[in-house]
Amino acid sequence: MKTDIKKAYAVLETRRRIVGVKLVKTKEEFDTFEARELYAPLSYCVCVKCAMSGAALKFTAENSGCFGSTRALGMEKPAQDFYDGSEGIMLGLYQNKSLAATVAGNMKIISTPTYGVIVKPLENFEKAPDVVLIVTDNKNLMRLIQGYTYMHGMQTNFNMIGNQAVCVECTVTPLQTETMNISMFCSGTRYLARWKNTEAMAGIPFSIFSSVIEGVRQTINPVEMDERKSVIEKKLDQAGISDMDIIYGHTYYTDFEKQKAQERKRERRRSQKSG
Repeated sequence: MKTDIKKAYAVLETRRRIVGVKLVKTKEEFDTFEARELYAPLSYCVCVKCAMSGAALKFTAENSGCFGSTRALGMEKPAQDFYDGSEGIMLGLYQNKSLAATVAGNMKIISTPTYGVIVKPLENFEKAPDVVLIVTDNKNLMRLIQGYTYMHGMQTNFNMIGNQAVCVECTVTPLQTETMNISMFCSGTRYLARWKNTEAMAGIPFSIFSSVIEGVRQTINPVEMDERKSVIEKKLDQAGISDMDIIYGHTYYTDFEKQKAQERKRERRRSQKSG
């Protein structure tokens, strides 16, 4: 896991720490994790942002400060007004109750009881977490998708509603679908956690985190420009990961443009000779 984490920080541009999340079922397991237990209610997404600055936190339903994430993470059973669409209509998020009910029925929610949640930098986990969360800009999200595609093929089931971004879209959805998901965040977390307008989040099941990051590494040569390649190569060397040749002056798209330019030049020469 440590090598994968070093590799991730080398091949991606991340201003925030990469975070792991673990949902635990018992108090006994909860107590085994080293983290500061919340003493006052705090929203899950704010905990995640704190972890991206280095904090190690854990909490139970008692100090879960957001009813949406408390429900999504399995610490509270969904109420009937959630499933019948009443809640969605009350919040003004849907044009009618039927549509709100349909979305609620399709929303990913942990159905078995969760005792508590552990949130901290990935490198600080004692054992494997359930999900890895990465907040970055859209260019790096592109690289994560390219890495996923390189190793696993097209992700055809991105699941987004623009609401419950950190809890549903990036934690529960990857956990239940066993594939990466992307979120543009939601209004609630943008207000509470003060994410930058240019930021978005990827949620990756820990089970495929290693392969996705390796996919990002394997696509450095075909997609990254020389300036970025130089930065990545130095970071990989510093991390002790130097078993790959970085090829400068090459990307698939610049090579293609050079080829088209040469073809145009040959065509002009042929036209001049025939004229």
